[in-house]
Amino acid sequence: MKSAYVGLTAFESRAGEAARTLLRNQGYDGGWGLTLTSVSSIVNTSEVLPILRAAGIAGQPVRQGLDFLTSAIPEHSRPRPKGGRGEHTRFIAFGLAGLLSHPRFFHHHGVAETAAWCVGWLEDHQVDHGWPEVLGLDDTSLHQTALVVHRLAELRDALHNFGPGLLLPGGVETSSLLERVEPLIDHGVHGLLYHRRPSGAWGWRTYIDTDPSPSKTALCLLALSTVCSGTGPGGEPAYRDGPREACGVHGPVRLKRLSDVVVEAGQWLLYNHHRWEEFVEDDKDVQGTAWVHMAYALCTQAAIRAGASPRDPCLAKAWKLMNGLWDPEAGLWNEPGASGKRATIRAAYYTVSAYEEAMQRLARMNLADPASEEASEASAEMVIVHVALGPGRTVLLGARDSEGNVACELSERLFDVVKVVYDAPEAGMSTEGIAARLYVAPSSVPKYVQRLNQAVSAAFGGAPARLLLASTVDGASGYRLAGR
Repeated sequence: MKSAYVGLTAFESRAGEAARTLLRNQGYDGGWGLTLTSVSSIVNTSEVLPILRAAGIAGQPVRQGLDFLTSAIPEHSRPRPKGGRGEHTRFIAFGLAGLLSHPRFFHHHGVAETAAWCVGWLEDHQVDHGWPEVLGLDDTSLHQTALVVHRLAELRDALHNFGPGLLLPGGVETSSLLERVEPLIDHGVHGLLYHRRPSGAWGWRTYIDTDPSPSKTALCLLALSTVCSGTGPGGEPAYRDGPREACGVHGPVRLKRLSDVVVEAGQWLLYNHHRWEEFVEDDKDVQGTAWVHMAYALCTQAAIRAGASPRDPCLAKAWKLMNGLWDPEAGLWNEPGASGKRATIRAAYYTVSAYEEAMQRLARMNLADPASEEASEASAEMVIVHVALGPGRTVLLGARDSEGNVACELSERLFDVVKVVYDAPEAGMSTEGIAARLYVAPSSVPKYVQRLNQAVSAAFGGAPARLLLASTVDGASGYRLAGR
């Protein structure tokens, strides 16, 4: 994990240098394009603004970027025969992301009014289960629907922070706009859950049985996580996370809470890290441009959001790649590709997002200093004192000094791991014995235990927790159940 430490340690200085590079190349119109010499676009301008925020830069450059967005969003979203760049949902989704990137500037001229215009566009152009890539298509786009849900949830949270009944510039009133936003969030959430696979992942296209897509799984995870993590004006949850129907298009309907869906998607990403840790992913659904997801960074961010530690070995190769893609001459991150590396705003945005997620996670875990990792985890760890098998693949967990039980729903394989050790004697079971019961290689057992404990930690809100503890069984290494 040396490259991860180097990248995290250097992140602040690199983000600052990247921001200075971007400021030197800001367009005369206030925007940015994919590369430092490209024509300004809504997408890339909206990717730059969070990088500036991460570097602590605001002021005139941000206001100019927002001015570009407030004029470009309605203009670019017109049909091409009418002078626009096409009626693409991505202009609305990314536009909202840029408008919300610096909440302190939401009162800036035109920002609130343009955000309300985007809400109106989304109201007018819904399709079954979400939104399309471009108007005229009936198929729901997982990519665009996830982006829309993510940004609408951020808009909801911003409106809650402003408080009810506040009149924003442009005549936008917070309560009335919120009443329009919440049904759209619910519409998008329903669509994302409908297209979820029983494995916990999402495919690269809707309705048909395609291979699972790491990037679209990450996008859906981030969107649903944002929906269920918001806070209302009185401190109450902004979203009631009750059981909802999921998986309707790919088999029998299941009842799932959004928080459980997020955890299972994160587990899928970790288990399948070899499919994205060093790769980008083409998205053939996006029309009008060759769209590539920076899967190595996007999936890293999503896995951490779902509860993974930034120091998880499954993320090591992705961190190594991101660290190696920093280009000191360009002052920006490169993106990998068969045609050779090139510094792009897209690569910088997704890399910064992954590092920011990791830094926030480490701050919450109080593990910013690697030397204090073991002591910090020990002091903050939830000590499990009660374990019971619940309905389905649910494990009910009770922790010391914690009221009530926490329900942790697991994948089929992880639940099998728990059941094997649960049925074992109090002293536990050897690694060889667990492997024999699961019909796997003994070397796979520690990986399953790690994923299991990560899922348990996520069920406790990210606090360190271990359900299976390393132990010695009949002179051999093994695992025992916590609470025994």
